[in-house]
Amino acid sequence: MQLRKKKTTEFKGTMLLVTATEAEALFFSQMRKDCRFTNLNVVCSNAKTLKEIITFAARKKNQGKYDRTFCVFGLDDLNTSIEEIKSNEEAVANRRIQLCYFNPTFEMYFYFHLGELDRFVGDAEFFKSNIAKAVKDYEFTPEFLGTKGSNFHLQLFPRHATADLRIRDYNRVANQATGAKACGVVELNNAITEICGTADMSHNTRVFR
Repeated sequence: MQLRKKKTTEFKGTMLLVTATEAEALFFSQMRKDCRFTNLNVVCSNAKTLKEIITFAARKKNQGKYDRTFCVFGLDDLNTSIEEIKSNEEAVANRRIQLCYFNPTFEMYFYFHLGELDRFVGDAEFFKSNIAKAVKDYEFTPEFLGTKGSNFHLQLFPRHATADLRIRDYNRVANQATGAKACGVVELNNAITEICGTADMSHNTRVFR
């Protein structure tokens, strides 16, 4: 009897995500484990400014010789602005780093798994409070992700494709209102698929819908 060969993913290099906060790093670490993205590395910078996270990412990229490196942060994490991000675009490109920012907060990513928007919202509290209404005991902290939210990524995973479409639509709205997209996670997700392949969820038997 011929044995069925196990399906494998052909990796196309290595990838590094440098986050601004520990909570963001823990969320992407959940994703890494849930999806079996073994060539994806996640590091928290604890940066307080845009310059700090870029410098930190450049150092880690050179140390690990990663093929793709992203800085992931909310504007509120670094007290930065779209103007400051635009002014650093050339320097970031020269270091072969990409920025995945969220205006105004990283938590807006979770919001689009739950709902959509037809107007630009620059108030971080809007996103935080609406997520808290939909997710029991929610707070985006290391404590939550380490206990009651240890399966948070699994809860969101079935809605990833829907969130991606909603974010694409919202970016068009944001661009009209501010002159820039509000969220770079579409490009980040495309890069993860390119480098790490398709998510392997076969070992997860408890995906919350």
